Amino acid sequence: MTSEKIKYGLENRELKLSNWDKFSHYGIVGFCFIIPLTFTFLHLKDYFLNTPKPIKSGEIWFFIIPTLIGILFFYLQKNRLKFKEVNTNLNKSELNKIIEKVAEELEWHLYFSNSKAIVAKTHPGFLSGSWGEQITILFDNKKVLVNSICDLDKKSSVVSMGRNKQNENKLIEEIKKASR
Repeated sequence: MTSEKIKYGLENRELKLSNWDKFSHYGIVGFCFIIPLTFTFLHLKDYFLNTPKPIKSGEIWFFIIPTLIGILFFYLQKNRLKFKEVNTNLNKSELNKIIEKVAEELEWHLYFSNSKAIVAKTHPGFLSGSWGEQITILFDNKKVLVNSICDLDKKSSVVSMGRNKQNENKLIEEIKKASR
């Protein structure tokens, strides 16, 4: 994780993705637009070749439904990049102990760590319902920002069978419990 991505995350409260990561994360959106784009291309081709064909009443649904689903998936995936925020009075050492405990419990594997950020990943089994998750933790004064998304280095995925929410909520719960 670069210092630019950390700075962006702290300022915007959103995970910054590289171009390839965007392709992976938003892949389902592009997939949804294949049919409408093909539909549009074929009708435009016919129009410019002076052989326009009328759009049949049933054809329009091949344009509308995938487009609406693609827009829905775009907003869903965009929302998943937002960090959950928790206020805390714990110092860095206490936070690290909590993170280590949760990481061991949820089987996170550390990939990056410095004073401002931690990135961990999971490698669940075949029957878990997930290819794996990427957990990003940022430290900002008296706040901890937590995000868990489907692992961008693995196959593109839209669902994690609740594992992303579990990763975020477990860490936030433990930080809140220790802050009391």
